[in-house]
Amino acid sequence: MGGHHKKNLRAEKAKVKLKGAKLPKGLNVTKTDFKVRKIEIREQLKESSYTESGQRQLNLKETLSRLKHHSVKFRTDALRNVRDSLKSGNADHLIGHLNELFQGIAAGALDIERSARQESFKTLDVLLEALQPHAVAPFFHVITTYLRCAMTHVQPAIQEDSLLMLDVLLQRVPPALLAEKSASTIIGNFIDMISRARHDNERSNRTLTLNLGQGKQTTVKWRTKVLIRLQQILGTLASTKSSKPAIARVVHFEIMRPQYYNVLRTLPQDNRDIHAVLNETKLSAKGTQLQTYVEQLLPLLQDNWLEVRPQEQQPLLSQEAAASLHVVISLMILLWTLIGQHETENNISELSDWLRINYAQKFMLNFLGKDGSRFPYQQIHLPGKKVGKDKGPEDGGELCLPQNLGIVQLTCKFFPNPVEKQAKMFAHLATYMQQSLERLNSLLPEQQLSVVASLHSLLLENAAFLLNIVADPLINLLNASIEAYVGQRFTTREGVATRVLNLLCEIVERSDLYTRFGGEQRFAPFLSYLPQLLLKPTVGEGTLRAMATLCRQLNGVFMSALIQNASEVTNHLNKLQVTGDTEGGDKFEIQKRVLHLFYYAKELDKDGKLEQGAKQLAEQADNKRIADYLKAVMGYN
Repeated sequence: MGGHHKKNLRAEKAKVKLKGAKLPKGLNVTKTDFKVRKIEIREQLKESSYTESGQRQLNLKETLSRLKHHSVKFRTDALRNVRDSLKSGNADHLIGHLNELFQGIAAGALDIERSARQESFKTLDVLLEALQPHAVAPFFHVITTYLRCAMTHVQPAIQEDSLLMLDVLLQRVPPALLAEKSASTIIGNFIDMISRARHDNERSNRTLTLNLGQGKQTTVKWRTKVLIRLQQILGTLASTKSSKPAIARVVHFEIMRPQYYNVLRTLPQDNRDIHAVLNETKLSAKGTQLQTYVEQLLPLLQDNWLEVRPQEQQPLLSQEAAASLHVVISLMILLWTLIGQHETENNISELSDWLRINYAQKFMLNFLGKDGSRFPYQQIHLPGKKVGKDKGPEDGGELCLPQNLGIVQLTCKFFPNPVEKQAKMFAHLATYMQQSLERLNSLLPEQQLSVVASLHSLLLENAAFLLNIVADPLINLLNASIEAYVGQRFTTREGVATRVLNLLCEIVERSDLYTRFGGEQRFAPFLSYLPQLLLKPTVGEGTLRAMATLCRQLNGVFMSALIQNASEVTNHLNKLQVTGDTEGGDKFEIQKRVLHLFYYAKELDKDGKLEQGAKQLAEQADNKRIADYLKAVMGYN
């Protein structure tokens, strides 16, 4: 060993040492001014359109395998590859591999690394946007399975990020698909995210969880974020159930054309269960599910509000309390909407009756206080404070308008037949609504829609009982509503003015309410304005029906105003369209419905305005048919 070492040392010393002057400055530089040519194989590029940034190209098979790789970098790079390929328009190549693709992308919701979860949600968003709903439907259970696992995960960070995944589904998946497939299951997971069962029993009472461990956000903010998504899910369920009623098909006989009529029908079958046959009350499966939601949610919503509700000596709400009240009230309204839809479909009322018996008094004490002393709510004014960028519901501003209007609607739902001891509370609500009408010009269309919904509850749904206990405040509210509509203070955007018109027309059609509110004397400004609606491009089906009711009632105020506008109305008939149930119907049938109004009003035509209108129509070739019909109406006794 020692001899070899000495030999190596001698050989090392015998090497020639290069000693010389260093190169001058500027010459020891690598030359880079040479040209290169990129080698491209066309067929290979066509097969592998999934590229890894700065590295070699990956085909679809390798990309799918990397979605399941143990390395976070490999998984995130594969997700980016899929997203970039979809953005470049290569979604058609994925149709045969959607199962593996959804499995790999949705599994990212359970990834321990936050960056991988965010990449998963971004890729899922792009994928759902690129595919048609019918292509997603067979694999939708894969997405929702991972979503439910994320919502119930032991890691608080994964639970929090599961809301981002749900945001993607709410934005990209059609509401009908989301409601049909998994909305009911997701609602149960939402409840588990903010509460736990006291006795490990699903139907037993639940208690709110105090802290999820998010760190930066408070428990109230976390619950508000969860409840916002729950509100969106319930809104999805409500929107899919509220389908438009079928339009009646009107067939006009023509002697020269064969026509077919549905004369025969199958024998009706009795599909009722044994409980319906024996006249026993039994909730259906959907009704039982709804009752479960109500049993679990309403106590949690009230407890959530009681945690942030201010004391009586400090009636103003903080920003967190206002946001919490906003989402709590919205959820309760949605629950009532779902219950109303269910009971209308099945012609029952057990669920709403059960809800009023168990929760009406609690609602009044928790949200209104004794005799409505806590109502209305206002928010603390914080001058100079910037609004945060966190996603959340609008707190309604300092006046908390959405919250207060929602409480008005819920009070009418919980107390449909108010009694004398609740007179002070409902008088307080009617006075608040009148004050809201005075601020109409400063309200957004969405806020005006809430105003109209609250007016509908007070002036129509509960009016028959309210007129017995708070007649004067209710009549003053009606006067303010008529004045606001005639003065055109309701915006036409989002159909606000049309809804107010429909509300007033429904009151007029109810002869009992019409008389008790004051009849012609009370509605004179509205009745005089009503014929001018026939001079607009469109008129609603409900409006036209209300006009016919007024004529059959021989309403002098309306018929006098109709005669005053007779010539203008008849000349405008050719341009008039009716929207609503008969939308798209025969044009001449619509014109005849308007002309029928003059049959009742012709006795008040002292100045011959109808004859003048018929003469003008006869002079026009296109309107000769209308003119002949108007003459027949005028001459018929």
